[in-house]
Amino acid sequence: MELTSRAEKIIRILARFPQDHPVTISVISEELGVSDRSVQRELPIVEKWLTGHGFDFSRRRSVGLVLHEPEGRKKALIALLDENTTADIPADDRRERQRQVRCDILLADQPLKFYYFTEKYGISEGTLASDLNQAAAWFEGYHLQLIRRPGLGVFLEGSETARRQAATSFLCSQLNEKQYHSLLRKPGGAAGNAIIEEIDSDITNQVNPILADCEQQLNLNLSDNAYLHLLVYLSLTIQRMKKGCFIQKQPDSADEMSILPEYAVAEYLMKQIHQCFRLPASAPETLYLTTYLSGIRIWPTDHRDLTRHQDFNIHQITLEIVKKAGALLGVDFTDDSQLLRDLSAHIQPTIGRLRAGIPIENPILEDLQDNYGTVFHASEEAADILCKALELPGIPSSEIGFISIYFVMALERAKKLNRRVSAIIVCPTGIGSSRLLASSLQQEYPDLNICRTVSAFEIDGEKLAAQGIDLVISTVKLSINHPYLHVNPLLTRQDKMLLDSKIKLLLQQKEQVRPTAAIPVMPLARADVEYVSSLGTEIFHLLDHITIRQAPVLKSREEIIRHGASLFGDTPELEQHLYGILKKGISSLTPMPSRSTRYCCMDAVRKSRTPASATCT
Repeated sequence: MELTSRAEKIIRILARFPQDHPVTISVISEELGVSDRSVQRELPIVEKWLTGHGFDFSRRRSVGLVLHEPEGRKKALIALLDENTTADIPADDRRERQRQVRCDILLADQPLKFYYFTEKYGISEGTLASDLNQAAAWFEGYHLQLIRRPGLGVFLEGSETARRQAATSFLCSQLNEKQYHSLLRKPGGAAGNAIIEEIDSDITNQVNPILADCEQQLNLNLSDNAYLHLLVYLSLTIQRMKKGCFIQKQPDSADEMSILPEYAVAEYLMKQIHQCFRLPASAPETLYLTTYLSGIRIWPTDHRDLTRHQDFNIHQITLEIVKKAGALLGVDFTDDSQLLRDLSAHIQPTIGRLRAGIPIENPILEDLQDNYGTVFHASEEAADILCKALELPGIPSSEIGFISIYFVMALERAKKLNRRVSAIIVCPTGIGSSRLLASSLQQEYPDLNICRTVSAFEIDGEKLAAQGIDLVISTVKLSINHPYLHVNPLLTRQDKMLLDSKIKLLLQQKEQVRPTAAIPVMPLARADVEYVSSLGTEIFHLLDHITIRQAPVLKSREEIIRHGASLFGDTPELEQHLYGILKKGISSLTPMPSRSTRYCCMDAVRKSRTPASATCT
């Protein structure tokens, strides 16, 4: 019987204590950070494993757990556990087991029997059913259907392209950092070491130089992530083609795709694969590789020509997305050229993925939704522009998450700029001394954002505030209605003191007036207007019946009641009437009424004043 990871930890804890020192369940649960019930569920496994290996273990009610073994035997027990830890990952590790189940199904060439999973992982059929439900949901994201048929087994139904895409995403997500860098642009770096166990390492080592050569010869600019995904996809494709699994169906948009620059790259790669592995380079395989290449960023950003019709449309779509997201977030992004450039470069491969139906994993999606929910929802609404342009029913949340990252970074840049003082430099001609001054200021004042230098003849004080200029630094005296400092082109000590003081003051002012997040304004209903009106009437009525006066020294409750009645009694009769009400109202109270009681009594006086005065009259 295999140990679970938690059962192994319990045994290691027991081995630390002397055999005459029982260990309670609460001690174990506290050390493991789990509940007592979780520890109790593991005890049958612990007992069965220990007794099966010849160790004396007992559970004593109200006493604890005892391992009746001397120190020598305990060392042998620890050595045995250390040997077990080098074996396969325990079947009880749910997340890792479910990952392995998906991998088994994804790479299997034939249906897998149910007992294959129950025997391999030591789980029940009920646990297997739960794992398969989790796997089915994951496969659906890649347009694959998990089929479970008694007597036949478990297998997938779907296209070859969907299976390859799912396998590529799955395998890339399983690589750790060391394996990740071992594969990147290092021909032969993985030789003799199956970095990706599911793919023949010989194939990966042959594809790596092909891809590196293609990147150099065709002037591609693949990011590390794009290079890795393409390397894994090509290696997996070759492995699948060697097993006779080919893409047979040609896409409807074959004519349009054949004129794309990505098609030339796909042809080059398929030609190299044909020469190296003696595999057919069919048109459907080349066209799908074209689609895959259009879904990742392969061209240098600065080489894109926005006058081309395709890129110009992308630029316009991105601009509309930026405007809509900015309106929803209450931020003007139109001046952020970096946002427009980076998001436009991201939108281009996104369109390729969406048109081809290629899903993408987003490992930080939940964090984005939790920590930047407002930005995520704004990006989701703004992305409707892309849906309409591509005539798609919707965009997956994973893609929305990546788009929202660009707006999060833009907001951070905006906040950083808002914490700085925007300034312009003025000199008699706009050149010469201003350049010298700008150089000195940039080195000594990181909180100063020098927007531009202008001539003294071009300065317009009325437009400076509208342009967001906080300070004018001039080498000549000016007559403007705007904060400015007159300094020497070679900053003197006095100039620096003035600048320090002025910048500090402006930063404090910006901090005080910094706008808070916009609060949505709800439309007023008739009931709201009626409530506000009645509330105002009550306030006026309350003000008319409140009297504040300096009271004399009052020594008894009788004097307090008498004085309170005199404040509201316009006539002796009304005063006597109010005195009776107050005395009756607090006759059962403690010697000094509390503040809330006094308020209640005053309210009783106010309510009784009108009928009382009418009676006296």
